[in-house]
Amino acid sequence: MAETMESINKGKYIEVSGFDCADKSTHMIEWLGLGKDYRSFVVKDVETELNNQQPGSQLLKLECTNEPELLTGALPQNEDESKAILTRFSATFSLKATVNLSGSIWVLTIDQNYYAENLNVPNERKLTQNFTVKGSAKQ
Repeated sequence: MAETMESINKGKYIEVSGFDCADKSTHMIEWLGLGKDYRSFVVKDVETELNNQQPGSQLLKLECTNEPELLTGALPQNEDESKAILTRFSATFSLKATVNLSGSIWVLTIDQNYYAENLNVPNERKLTQNFTVKGSAKQ
């Protein structure tokens, strides 16, 4: 079911769909340190990156096309192989974005990745975002 979210461009809205496939992973996505509302931060981050690359572009629709790919990294805890401390976490959202670029409509296939490291070291958490356009088609 589609919902709408406010664009970073005043008075504009973005149609958002497919993100409910990640709802069961919310407890893990929170490890990124960006909060529970992953829909909001993913949409805002994609829209911001699109505007950085193409000033004046307008994200019209953003669809999450698959469950996010979640990867963890851990260190053994005190020589006990059955226990581990989470050190790294990666979440990759597969997205289809419909974008208005100067009056032309494009559909982009995007991987929006978040990589958090040093999760086991207080005050040293590092979060990296990777925005990758895997394909594009003019409509």
